[in-house]
Amino acid sequence: MTANVTSIITEHDDRQNGLVVVKMEHLKKSFGNNHVLQDINLAINKGENLVILGKSGTGKSVLIKCIVGLVELDDGKLIIFGQNISGLKDKELIEIRKKIGFLFQSGALYDSMTVRENLEFPLRRQLHSMPKEEMNSLVKEALENVGLAEAIDITPSELSGGMRKRLGLARTLILKPEIMLYDEPTTGMDPITSKEISNLILEVQKKYNTSSIIITHDIECARLTANRIIVIKDGICAAEGSYTDLENSADAWIRAFFE
Repeated sequence: MTANVTSIITEHDDRQNGLVVVKMEHLKKSFGNNHVLQDINLAINKGENLVILGKSGTGKSVLIKCIVGLVELDDGKLIIFGQNISGLKDKELIEIRKKIGFLFQSGALYDSMTVRENLEFPLRRQLHSMPKEEMNSLVKEALENVGLAEAIDITPSELSGGMRKRLGLARTLILKPEIMLYDEPTTGMDPITSKEISNLILEVQKKYNTSSIIITHDIECARLTANRIIVIKDGICAAEGSYTDLENSADAWIRAFFE
């Protein structure tokens, strides 16, 4: 059955004995008079895919941007790997953010660089003295993981939308993040490509044991990837459960997402 989680922090499921990697307690964020996040309470468990649903403008993307520090909280606690990030120094924050991968809607690729150079960029930025041989090995592995090994020496502008999305994922994965944040990973894609990206998210979860938050309007992506789903309404977590739980909710507003 659907659970109201306005004041409940979910901490345990059967994945990794309920080890929590991200916890949000009473998160609040406003932009002027627009109170986007009013009282967000949730937790992400080690190794799970958590899908977040909600109407446009409900703060789903704002929520994950708070995790990587692109948006600053107004109030509440954000605890990552057991540390309240509001009390950390810049150096400590940088170390935590190295463990977090963010797949933007656009892929955030550099069209002036080749595929190889796009993947080398984060390695050079964070691992300044890496030997060339090791860098080549990591680039090759990342591209093989997303089925783009043959595209290594072309530019992103020569790739299809689905291939660009896969390249964006490869560039994120090359630093071996422990937490993955997906912002509308299948937006604008045809059903076949969307399914390929959803399956790739599952492969990443299995291979790297990532803990992931997936923001999506694509209900098929949610069905394929989610271990757990949370629905945001009016700035709070209004419902939580499995895909089947929420699809059969007694609340017609919740059911409407699955129709």
